[in-house]
Amino acid sequence: MEKGFWDNVSDNYLAERISVSNCEESLTELISRHSALCFKIIKKYSGSFYVYNIDVAEASSDKNLIIWNSAKSFSADKNVKFSTWLANQVKYSCLNALNKKSKDRLVATEDEILDVLKEKISEEKTDNLFEFTNNILKQLKDKRIKQIFSMRYSTFHKKPSWCKVAKQLNVSTQTAINLHNRGIAVLRKKITSEKFLDSI
Repeated sequence: MEKGFWDNVSDNYLAERISVSNCEESLTELISRHSALCFKIIKKYSGSFYVYNIDVAEASSDKNLIIWNSAKSFSADKNVKFSTWLANQVKYSCLNALNKKSKDRLVATEDEILDVLKEKISEEKTDNLFEFTNNILKQLKDKRIKQIFSMRYSTFHKKPSWCKVAKQLNVSTQTAINLHNRGIAVLRKKITSEKFLDSI
């Protein structure tokens, strides 16, 4: 195709062509557009990769496959830009690589998940994990779960009682607790999964 053809073609259209017909030209264009974004995100995790003896070049080798999988799983109906969707998939891939190499899972217990959400320590691995867990909560269909975590683990306010949380959401105390536990279950399952690229 002519050199200027792709200038007026959206990421959404390219992703759709890949999803529907496995279009290699569209993939090549997406790789050209977004490789820099992928490398930028991977570089953020380079410190953690070093700790776990992971070669950054090795971690970067799946870049094209991640872009391909992102295009195949992307849907414009999610009201998210393709670049945002792709960025999340790259982050999940990096965390998955760390997860496989680490003898101690990034999150092995409910307590560690909650500590990360509550403390938001600036150390690189934990900071990346907070970003990851927060992103998962934002994507859940039931937005009350994210609200509950925000209220219970905010560093700016004293932790409210379950009664107060329930009143704020206009639900019963037990419902609030159940929603919280559902969020914990999703986080644990997602973060300890070997398939970070799966959708929630």
